[in-house]
Amino acid sequence: MDKRKNRQKDKEQRIISLDDYRRNKTEEKRRQYERVLFNRILGVYSFVEKNGLQHIEVMDISRSGLKFREQMPEHPLPVGQKMALRFYFTPSSYLRVIIEVKRANRFSDDERTGFEYGCALDTNTRSYEAIKTLISFMYKYSEIACKDQSPPMIWF
Repeated sequence: MDKRKNRQKDKEQRIISLDDYRRNKTEEKRRQYERVLFNRILGVYSFVEKNGLQHIEVMDISRSGLKFREQMPEHPLPVGQKMALRFYFTPSSYLRVIIEVKRANRFSDDERTGFEYGCALDTNTRSYEAIKTLISFMYKYSEIACKDQSPPMIWF
């Protein structure tokens, strides 16, 4: 048996791709920033005529879709349903974003239960351009942002 082949195989298994590591760290920063932005700074609500406004928790967003959670909805959204989300930037102004539910799954964690939805964004609306710009900013932010190793204990 040729031991050189085994050494080469072992060496290939130990190689760590720094590009993959950087991509994963950037993705992690982007998702962390998204959750702060959407769940602490902006108010995001689903709007259905029958149900009115329902607060949702945005988990992830990209140029083509988003994932959100809704705790204990009275009427879970069926796959294929189109609806409007409202991204409130002030108490009285919002961007209306149209989505289509592509996936709906139950979730249960931290003593909370509800549904998690994977949705496609309607790219043909006027508000999509604004949301796309916001998403581009979040991607760029995650590439460039630095992590504060000793953050101050203040929230603005």
